[in-house]
Amino acid sequence: MAIDPFIDDIYEAAVVPEKWQSILDRLAGMADAEGTVLFAAGPGMPRWLSSRSIQEMIEEWIGSKWYLDNPRGQRLVPIEDPRFLTDLDGLTMEEIDASDFYTELLRPRGLGWCVGTSIRSPAGDTLVFSIEKAHDKGPVPRSVAEKLDGFRPHLARASILSGRLGLDRARSTVATLDAIGLPAAALTPTGRVVSANAGFLASEPRVRVGAGDVIQFESGPAQALLMEAISSGARSSTGFGRSIPVRGTKTDPAFVAHIVPLRGGGLDVFTGALSILFITSMVPSTSPAAPLLQALFDLTPAEARTASQITEGKSIEQISSASGIAQNTIRTHLKSVFQKTGVQRQAELVSLLGISIK
Repeated sequence: MAIDPFIDDIYEAAVVPEKWQSILDRLAGMADAEGTVLFAAGPGMPRWLSSRSIQEMIEEWIGSKWYLDNPRGQRLVPIEDPRFLTDLDGLTMEEIDASDFYTELLRPRGLGWCVGTSIRSPAGDTLVFSIEKAHDKGPVPRSVAEKLDGFRPHLARASILSGRLGLDRARSTVATLDAIGLPAAALTPTGRVVSANAGFLASEPRVRVGAGDVIQFESGPAQALLMEAISSGARSSTGFGRSIPVRGTKTDPAFVAHIVPLRGGGLDVFTGALSILFITSMVPSTSPAAPLLQALFDLTPAEARTASQITEGKSIEQISSASGIAQNTIRTHLKSVFQKTGVQRQAELVSLLGISIK
């Protein structure tokens, strides 16, 4: 018996995450629907991927009161039945008509019917494929759900494979960084370590894997900046990198922890929006050049120039006089530098930035 070409495409998406959007579009076509959304159901930061045709509506849903409190999530998602379900498999027409989720969110935007299925993901949560159909077209027929059932085992296996491959890519990245001498770990949005190389594990006690496999900096301010960085990376569709400075001690040099979010198609949906954290040690030196500071701490060019000149011992007045930039503008730049580097005074900034990469 010939294999449906769509099944081949599903498994291709498992190893090429960018292909998942096309799979979602084609699922929608099978149900005469407007688009499909793939999302991780449950508490925490939203993780989802959708057909472009319904992306705006999904964004509105994610930002609404119905994101974690809606009848589909309460009735359909918990059903442990390996098949596609429609609204009417969990709700009566009376319940649907009385629900503000349908009457205030979906129907005003032209939608109102769905057919979907839930799959356990490698990240430990539930992945939901929800095919969204226009209200005017009527409920999704049972025959359509049964046709989709034939593809469900392949969607489930591909989802699991995509998640596993995403984790493997993160582990491979961590191992590669170890080979070039960079301590590194792969993190989830909660700060849980899913992979760490030998160099990272040797960084204790200044940074370590704590209870629940959660990364823990010895420095409280650094820990706060870390959690902000990785959670911001998970929320952003374009990614968000950050460099976090950690002061030296009497026995250990200062270091910078760099956060780089992993992206690529459905990677963040299947794996939990992993980020890579790697560490660069620092040794005393002269004032770093502005481009280096810009790269290390995500400074603007103007902020980097200000920081570099401050570490050279120049005052705000001297910088203003030499550059022709107003002192208030210099102070604004300096305030931003303080925020990004985690210091509060010029003396602390000079102490921190009188370094170079080891």
